[in-house]
Amino acid sequence: MEPEAWDEDPKLSALLGEEAAHRFRQMFDGFPDGVGLLWAIRDESGRIVDFDFGYGNPMIMRMFQLPRSQRGRYTLLEALPAMRDNGQFDLYARVCETGAALSDEIHFDTPFGDGYIQGHILRRTAKIGDDGLIVFVADVTRERRMESELRGYADMVAHDLREPVTGIAHLVTLLERRADEPPSPEVLRLLRDSTERARELIDGVLAYARAGELRRERVALDHVMSEVAADLRARLEAAGATLEVGPLLEVDGDARQLRRVLQNLVGNAVKFHGTGAPRVEVSALRGSEGWVVTVRDHGLGIDPEHAGRIFAMFSRLNGETEGTGIGLAVCRRVVEAHGGRIWVEPADGGGSAFRFTLPASP
Repeated sequence: MEPEAWDEDPKLSALLGEEAAHRFRQMFDGFPDGVGLLWAIRDESGRIVDFDFGYGNPMIMRMFQLPRSQRGRYTLLEALPAMRDNGQFDLYARVCETGAALSDEIHFDTPFGDGYIQGHILRRTAKIGDDGLIVFVADVTRERRMESELRGYADMVAHDLREPVTGIAHLVTLLERRADEPPSPEVLRLLRDSTERARELIDGVLAYARAGELRRERVALDHVMSEVAADLRARLEAAGATLEVGPLLEVDGDARQLRRVLQNLVGNAVKFHGTGAPRVEVSALRGSEGWVVTVRDHGLGIDPEHAGRIFAMFSRLNGETEGTGIGLAVCRRVVEAHGGRIWVEPADGGGSAFRFTLPASP
């Protein structure tokens, strides 16, 4: 959804004059980085206690997923109360009081007024007029994620992929030493397991690399979910699992990639089911960010302190966890390529609820 135009900012007009304020808006409306104006709110003693929103350009509204102008709807601390506790508000007040510009990088994953901030943001803040701030923000989430994933690739090559390759090399050496003897079934099994492990890692990395490539079309998620149920039928039956699917929706997206997301989430719910037969519920509701699709299980659950890192590449909660640690990273990449976000939270009654958003179609 394209944000609505920001209302006129009377304080900016008073500071610059009507014509100059109009030129200011024209210049920054098309600016590639987010630009916002904040105006100090002071108490009777003159201390800055909050900031009013002034102007925000279209880019900052898209970055923070703001559906409309925030001026007059919230103050800064009402829109983002966490700034009071994490020291960010004090930094803004200091810039406004001293005139010393600030350049820093911050990470947000939290509601913001009518929108949401998520990712790494490079921020430059300077004073404007007697009581105002101009804030430039650039989204560097992709760059930071790429840096993190490059480190992950290095770790994977150094450990995860080296392990099966080294195992294959040892087994080949053993076979060479016993070239006159037929290989034992145990050696062949170990060789096959190591080869399969290496193949899974390579396929997983390729799946992740291609997860951002979308071919958009009208997609009926109930049809996609039927295909997922068919793909996982053998696994569901083997586990005695129950899959309950509520009314789903149509979206504009890539059916193949969304099928991969749902298959990963449902497959994980069956794998980590705890005691008793697994029960998985898939549903969709209209939310403030578009559609919210939920895959809910009644299994082991996830400690809240691990809720963020499980979507990183090669992330496994413990060394005994099966798999490559790539599946949830692929889910995140696909959802974000569709313009949504994905997270996990404890489910009522136990287990976990994995939720992801998809923008509502026009």
